[in-house]
Amino acid sequence: MRLMTPGELTVEAITAEVNPEACTVCGICARVCPYNAIQFDKHSGQPAKVVTAACSGCGTCSAECPSHAIEMHHFTDAQLTAQIDAILSEDAINRIPVFACNWCSYAGADFAGVSRLQYPPNARLIRTMCSGRVREDFVWHAFEKGAPVVLVSGCHIGDCHYIDANHWTEKRLKRMWKKMEKLGIRKERLQLEWVSAAEGNRFRDVMEEMEELRKSVTPEEVAETIKLMEKQRKKIKSKTKKKEEKAEKHS
Repeated sequence: MRLMTPGELTVEAITAEVNPEACTVCGICARVCPYNAIQFDKHSGQPAKVVTAACSGCGTCSAECPSHAIEMHHFTDAQLTAQIDAILSEDAINRIPVFACNWCSYAGADFAGVSRLQYPPNARLIRTMCSGRVREDFVWHAFEKGAPVVLVSGCHIGDCHYIDANHWTEKRLKRMWKKMEKLGIRKERLQLEWVSAAEGNRFRDVMEEMEELRKSVTPEEVAETIKLMEKQRKKIKSKTKKKEEKAEKHS
């Protein structure tokens, strides 16, 4: 990669970094990066490497990495998970976790606020730089912690601050909806909405729709979902352990 600029480059601190020990050299991160900021050569067998000067920090690579080998500087997995835990630590049945992208939907919520628009007060926003940053794990974790509904929101398709990162958000949620149906969880409980920074009225309307949806979810349905999520987590943990044991035998 050649960057056409003289002297020094100043970049945002919110960039991605690959853990070479965890990287499985699958190449998914390089494929989804909107900025071609990840160097990857499958034939060399070398771990992927982020070109920091080209990375804009959308987090799509981290969200798509199947081996959790990519961590973000700021808006880390641990930080976002901690926010989910805090939101759902009390009275989870009445909470609406909302993943909101920094540039559009989060700004749309702010615009609704300064415009003094009224909407349900139980929505809790979790800011991410892009909707592309929202890992499947975050949503599953929210459901396991008792969330009745979850909303992922971002820029409109074709207007993403990170070129086309929200296309991957859409694909990811479509996969999740299929998984939810397979697990026996109503896919309607996970919503995807596009809200621009200028759409305060739309943000209010979406929150009102989410509140009506939340009311339709019973405590029994939430309890059953928690059981399903716990079972699924144990299943994944068992598979991961077997893979690690198999890798140790071959090493």
